[in-house]
Amino acid sequence: MPHPKRIAVACGGTGGHIHPALATAERLRAQGHDLALILSGTRPAERRAAETWQGPLLRSGARPITDPRNLPAILRCRAFLRRFRPHALLATGGYTSFAPVVAARTLGIPVILHEANALPGRAVRFLSKHLRVAAVATTFKETAAALPWADCVRTGLPLRQSVLDALARAEKTRETAPRAGFHVLVTGGSQGAHGLNLLVAPLLASLALSDKAVTLTHQCGPADVEAMRAAYAQTPKQAEVVPFIDDMGQAYARADLVIARAGAATCCELARAAIPAIFIPLPTAADDHQRLNAQALVACGGALCVDQGAPPAQLAEAIRQLYSDPLLRTIMRQALQDLPRPDAAQALADLILAHAAERP
Repeated sequence: MPHPKRIAVACGGTGGHIHPALATAERLRAQGHDLALILSGTRPAERRAAETWQGPLLRSGARPITDPRNLPAILRCRAFLRRFRPHALLATGGYTSFAPVVAARTLGIPVILHEANALPGRAVRFLSKHLRVAAVATTFKETAAALPWADCVRTGLPLRQSVLDALARAEKTRETAPRAGFHVLVTGGSQGAHGLNLLVAPLLASLALSDKAVTLTHQCGPADVEAMRAAYAQTPKQAEVVPFIDDMGQAYARADLVIARAGAATCCELARAAIPAIFIPLPTAADDHQRLNAQALVACGGALCVDQGAPPAQLAEAIRQLYSDPLLRTIMRQALQDLPRPDAAQALADLILAHAAERP
C-alpha cells in the first residue's frame, strides 16, 4: 500500500454539505489514511457529525464570504492546518468552505472542491475561479458548463455507507417479500421545510383517513413537530411525526413514495434507492438550483415535480396518481434502477489522492 496521506475535510451547515464529506472521509480512513475535520459551528447536523467523529476536529466559526469576521476563522483554520499538515483539503461548498480553503491555499495545500448541486453555488464559483484549486468534483454533468475556468471531474455524490447498506438490505427484502399497504416518507432535509410541511400534511392526512392501509413518516424539523402532530390528529396510529431521521437508509427502505425537497443529496439517495418521488423544490433556493437537481430524475421518468406555489389540487393529483397505480410506481422504480450507480465516494477519494501534495 502507498504511504498513508493526511487529508483534511471541511464542511458545515446542512447535511447536504456534511454527509458527502463524511462518506468520503469514511472511505479514505478505511484505506489507511489519516483524517481531520473542519466544521463551521454547532448547527444540528454539525453537532451530530462532531459527536461521531474520531480524529482532529476544529470548529472554525466560519461566516458568509463577505463577513469581515471571517478573518479570525481563516487564522484558526490556518493554525489547525499547520499542525495537521495535510497533503490535501476536501471542501464541499457553501460559505463554510471559504475560511478553510483560503487558509489551505496560503499554506500551499492542494484543494479539491465538491459541488453537489447541478448549478454551482457562490462559494464554489468564487473559490474555484480565484484561488487556483486543484479540481472541482461534480455530481451533475451540467455543472462543468458553469465553471469553464476549473478542472471539473464528474465523480457523483458520495452517499453514506449506512444509507447504502440499508438500501441494499431493503432491495433484497423487496425482492423476496413484497410489502402490503402504502407508506409515504416526507422529508424536507436535515432542517425540515416549513412550506412543504404546510402543503403536504393536510393532503396526506386526508388520504390516511380514507385508507387505513396508508401509513407515513413525516420528518418535519423541530419547529413544526407539534403542528404536524395536530395535522395528523385523526390518524395518529398511521402517521409518525419526527423532527429528524438518523437512519435515512431504513426510512427509504420502508417507503413506496417519497415527497421531498430537491437537495442534491436527497435526489442522489432516491435515485440509488429507486423510490418514486414527488419533488417540491425550495422556491427560494439560489438560482432555482433545486429544480435543476430534480430534472435528472424527472427526465428519466422516476419522479414528478410540483411547485410549492402551485394549487394544492396539483399536488393532490400527483399523490393520488402514484397511490392508486402500482404499475406506474413499478415503471418509475425501474427507470431509476436503470440510472448509472457509480461508486462516488471512491471516485472522489481517488481524485483527492491524485492531487495530494508530496510532503513528509
